[in-house]
Amino acid sequence: MRVIVALQHHFSMTADGTVYPTSVFEYAIWRRYLDVFDEVVVFGRVKCVQEPPASAPSQSTGPRVSFYPLPDHSGPWQYCRHHAKLKTLARQILQNQDKDACILRVPSNISSLLWNELSRAERPYGVEVVGNPWDTFAPGSVKTILRPIIRRKMTWELARQCRMASAASYVTEHILQKQYPAGCWSTHYSSIELPAELIIDEAAINKRIQRIGIKSALKEPWHICYVGTMSRLYKAPDVLIDAVGRCIGKGINLKLTMIGDGRFRGQLEQRALRLGISNSVKFTGQLPPGQAVIEHLDAADMFVLPSLTEGLPRSIIEAMARGLPCITTNVGGLPELVESGYLVNPGDVSALADKIAAVISDVDGTKRAVRRNVKAAANYRSDILRRRRIEFYNRVKSCTLAWLKQKKE
Repeated sequence: MRVIVALQHHFSMTADGTVYPTSVFEYAIWRRYLDVFDEVVVFGRVKCVQEPPASAPSQSTGPRVSFYPLPDHSGPWQYCRHHAKLKTLARQILQNQDKDACILRVPSNISSLLWNELSRAERPYGVEVVGNPWDTFAPGSVKTILRPIIRRKMTWELARQCRMASAASYVTEHILQKQYPAGCWSTHYSSIELPAELIIDEAAINKRIQRIGIKSALKEPWHICYVGTMSRLYKAPDVLIDAVGRCIGKGINLKLTMIGDGRFRGQLEQRALRLGISNSVKFTGQLPPGQAVIEHLDAADMFVLPSLTEGLPRSIIEAMARGLPCITTNVGGLPELVESGYLVNPGDVSALADKIAAVISDVDGTKRAVRRNVKAAANYRSDILRRRRIEFYNRVKSCTLAWLKQKKE
């Protein structure tokens, strides 16, 4: 049985038909579905390009993985312009592949197109819930006059999608489940899988703890690392720059490395310049996932991700696996991941600056956080998550087979 997977992400396709992701959805991600299904058909936005994107980690296509490409578009106005075509393609893929299982990664406008057609046909589907639209479209997160309408519409849709699904998986253990309860069988797992070698061992833990003590004693600069998109500001890189500026203004010796790229990068660089901290802030641009990012994490002393909205971000789990103290916000699944003493309210520059200063001054607490974070990250080992994922896929498959059997009768 094949499976159609719908999601919100952008992809690029070269003339030879090879598809590349703009972020983490390389072939290895789709190969996970092949543990249960015979083929994967990806229903997503695809842009035709001459050359593979420089930032692409690797290709998305491969054996038994293909794409049903949609017109590439960004933002609500372009979505409205392409809506008729998108709706037609959603109807066509279900008509042409009426024996396939369907999994919707939600929240997503693309997934909602498919959901509308699935609902009309009373056809089973599974949902992988990866975020909360009520947080994603909170005030200040997206610059469009349609933001309040989109926020309510997508929140309402997600609630119904979870309630009507045949099977549901969540990236959180409790939080998203409470807000968007499933009307069926459900489980939880993250799409993030940590290979055993990414989680530091006892010797590396002791080395990091020792470095914290030395830095504190010698008053050496603390290196903060941030990893996240700059295409939109929902991960709040602007809030982080402002908080670092406040800390430096109070005499705290900090260096900030910002990994990522996007249309707001220039504005963020100008922000650091206006605050007089450009010499203390390094913009690396987009780096391929893996060793290049890990090297920066290992060189850092703290990881900060002040997101306005999140599901369960890979960047912070990888930072924890490398033994970094992590400061983040109390949104999405982050309170399940990080101790309450390392959480601040989203968008609060003053609270974030105070928290950074407090973590630096609390040497003993920071050392404890190193061990605690490594232990917590170990819960994301691939063997643990794979079992839950396969159970979810099998549930979607069995519900689809039952529906096909009933349809024949």
